[in-house]
Amino acid sequence: MKRILFFNDSMEMGGTEKLLVSLLNHLVTKECAITLLLPEPSDRNILLRDLSWRVHVKYIYEKDTSHLKKKIGENLMIFFPRIFAKRKGIKAADYDEIVCFKETFFARIFSKMEVPKVLWIHNILYKRKYEANTTREKLSVWLNKKQIKRVQKSYDKFDKVICVSDAARNAYLNVLHDGSMPKDIVVLYNAIDLSTAAEKAKQPIEDLPQGHTNFILITRISPEKRTDRLLNAAGRLKEEGYTFHIYIIGEGMNSQSMHDSLTGLNLTDNITLYGRIENPFPYILQCKWSLCVSERESFSLALLESMALRTPVITTDCGGPRDIVDGGKYGILVDNSAEGVYQGMKMVLDDPTLSVKYSTDLDKAVARFDFQGWLKNVEEVLGIYKETV
Repeated sequence: MKRILFFNDSMEMGGTEKLLVSLLNHLVTKECAITLLLPEPSDRNILLRDLSWRVHVKYIYEKDTSHLKKKIGENLMIFFPRIFAKRKGIKAADYDEIVCFKETFFARIFSKMEVPKVLWIHNILYKRKYEANTTREKLSVWLNKKQIKRVQKSYDKFDKVICVSDAARNAYLNVLHDGSMPKDIVVLYNAIDLSTAAEKAKQPIEDLPQGHTNFILITRISPEKRTDRLLNAAGRLKEEGYTFHIYIIGEGMNSQSMHDSLTGLNLTDNITLYGRIENPFPYILQCKWSLCVSERESFSLALLESMALRTPVITTDCGGPRDIVDGGKYGILVDNSAEGVYQGMKMVLDDPTLSVKYSTDLDKAVARFDFQGWLKNVEEVLGIYKETV
């Protein structure tokens, strides 16, 4: 029985996390002893409830560990990973393979362990820009740069690197290796088990008004998600007399600051805000278009889910979504800017027939990300695939 340790930075509701749940639940049926390592217990780790009881869950920190202790631990982890791992009881001898499912500072823990290691790149890496004025800020920037340099250097200690899109791979090479190829890097597009999506979409909800074009954005709070672009576009379109409605769903989207933004832009009649919804599929099904307005996106399982429900998509050219829509063949690909979002929405409001055009071949588009094929590829990466006769 192969013993595999998986690390992820949370089990909150998200595309990467849903994918991980499906993978771990599959691997425990393949004679694998799976351990999931998380930073700390949290009520926000709601996807743990979907995890098989056969997956052993461990934590680096105890619940309610103080911020100061975690900051001290962070520096110990980055600059003295062996000592940190020993103190936390993370032993290489307990595992046959380690998978860091999301690249984070925590990858440093495993870098010096003498065991086969896999690093999964789920984000678009980029070079940070810093601004510092006070001495304290300058010291913080200096320390942060040192931390990032140590962590990213440790990525080269992993035996295999998997990127979820060509954009993620190119960013990894450009940021860390000036575009050169230090080792074989596998591009393995994400996939998700969409077999139940259609059934979940039938869950009763209050019918959304259909007298206008409905857009939907599934997102979360993070700077690169750029919901400000959508608000900007909506404001311009409303001023020009277009009739439409936008539904925004995701953790933190129903915050007071978001409501204040809508009020300030006079968009309360055009945009409905929801927080996290466990089953957004009925909303996706009732909308005419699904949106991605991000500045950086390594992939987008939300787009893939929309396409599985035959809801056409508009996305900025922000990385992985280009692969999902095949350069514009299976969805509208717009410039990675607020202007691009505006132009894409204006285009479909001006020409309602585009929703039919971009719905026609969505079955073919989704078939390229076959979940069972993805599982087979992961099994091959982990060395556990056995071909059935």
